[in-house]
Amino acid sequence: MRFAVLHHTLPETNIRPSHWDLLLQFADYQSHEEKCLDCFELHLPPDHWSLLEASQLPSHRAFFLNYSGPISGNRGSVQLVLAGEVQWHVRDASNLDFELTVDPIYTVDPICNVGVWDANGQRFQLTRQEEDHWTLQLQPPGSKTQKRSRHSP
Repeated sequence: MRFAVLHHTLPETNIRPSHWDLLLQFADYQSHEEKCLDCFELHLPPDHWSLLEASQLPSHRAFFLNYSGPISGNRGSVQLVLAGEVQWHVRDASNLDFELTVDPIYTVDPICNVGVWDANGQRFQLTRQEEDHWTLQLQPPGSKTQKRSRHSP
């Protein structure tokens, strides 16, 4: 499975701020038009992803795994800043636990100018807080999946 990070620049007239989209492939696809990507909006660049809020957006098309350019409907443009492999450990309705391996060609984030972001082997957990609001947390090296009890609130 693949992942991508897009820097989404919105028009100044848009009420939403520009942000980063984390796209996580959850199913195989036959066509680039198939919606097989979980999408989360994040307001910090990838090298700052240790603990932050995320908003889940509707599933995206496989097309966006390799796309940079304008978005139709006056929705701005996206710049592909990272891509690679995602390994799923848990993927259910309220918990996504995954590990990222960045493709070697992505060594500098041209949008943020943050230099090398070494996400290889980094494990993240997205936990649903309510409806489309989630928390993304970088897991410590060697951590195991954090399961929540079915009886937890």
